[in-house]
Amino acid sequence: MIKNHSIICMPLTTWDSTFTNTVVKMMHILSRHNKILFVDYQYTLKDVLTSMAGKKDVPLQRILGIQERLREVKTETGSSVYVLTPPPVIPINWIRQNDPYRFFLKLNASIVKNSIHKAAKELKIENPIILNGYNPFLGWPLAGAFNELLNIYYCYDEIKGDQWYKLHGPKVEEDYMKKADLVITTSDALYRSKCGVNDKCYVVKNGVDFDVFNPAAFHQKPKDAVKIIGYTGSMDERFDIDLMCYAVEKLWQCQFEFVGRVTNEQARLRLEQYPNVKIYGSRRPEEVPQFLRSMDVCVIPYLKNKVTSGVYPLKINEYLDAGKPVVMTDFADIPEFDGIVRFAGDKEQFVRQISEELQTDNKDKKEIRIGLARKNSWNHRVEEFSNIVESYLELKYQKTA
Repeated sequence: MIKNHSIICMPLTTWDSTFTNTVVKMMHILSRHNKILFVDYQYTLKDVLTSMAGKKDVPLQRILGIQERLREVKTETGSSVYVLTPPPVIPINWIRQNDPYRFFLKLNASIVKNSIHKAAKELKIENPIILNGYNPFLGWPLAGAFNELLNIYYCYDEIKGDQWYKLHGPKVEEDYMKKADLVITTSDALYRSKCGVNDKCYVVKNGVDFDVFNPAAFHQKPKDAVKIIGYTGSMDERFDIDLMCYAVEKLWQCQFEFVGRVTNEQARLRLEQYPNVKIYGSRRPEEVPQFLRSMDVCVIPYLKNKVTSGVYPLKINEYLDAGKPVVMTDFADIPEFDGIVRFAGDKEQFVRQISEELQTDNKDKKEIRIGLARKNSWNHRVEEFSNIVESYLELKYQKTA
């Protein structure tokens, strides 16, 4: 495990997000033995104005500097992380031409850089490890700006398929990867996509809070209880609404429960019309296991496209940890789950596999699922990550000796 280092984490997410994020999970664990400065999501001036109009909930006072930008927060491991909220930046995703886009990208990065330098000075951070979580928009212009020991790009999604970043994101990411010391991806597909740009590329897949989700495996339901098909995740652009409506209609005798943030309003409106559907909306990560307890089969109904091809879904290990059968579309190549997770190639197969799991699930299958999830805990994943980083730190020290 990495110890006694300062880590500046620059992700494309917030520390207080209402869904599990891989970078945040890693910082919880790494903070046990390291000083962590977590640079929160970079809100724009548009976000500020929208918040002032009461149309969006953002930490407005911290963004504007009315409250202290730098705060110390306790982690789930009992340690601390320092979270920095940068000043607002300029919204630039609408700019189509490359040259003006890059100009304002550098301008935004300089705004964030100044606030990071101030926080690093206050925390006495020198020669940090930079961990950039899927944020090449800071990674490219700020590579080398902090006299860092290592600059690591941690990639957990395919940016060329991202609806917000697909215009400029792929080229900015490529330019950043050429500067980064290491690239660590969360799936084999992402590795294949990135290793041609930076040959120091590795795979560390997503994990699970084993002790948090495992108790859900031992909940006993009455034998005559209604069977529940569940999904715990975002209902967003990846969500295959046609597939789920088909399943809800065909398995009318089952109840379908959806737990997670909803950004695809069309999907919500279509599902709400069915009497055997419950949509619970966004929940804190620690609340999810209580919903999993009563689910009989868990699903991952993603569309199969370039957005999802590189996804290693967090929820797959959470489902397995809870002992639940898993049926998912074959949107990504995840061979380590063959024989344990069901992969459906079409809607008929999807429904058939759910029905089969409802009829054939047993104690032995449950124990196999839990055993695999135990091997995929976040502690194990962070150890894998740390081993890669430590080997490069050692190599770097040898070169400077």
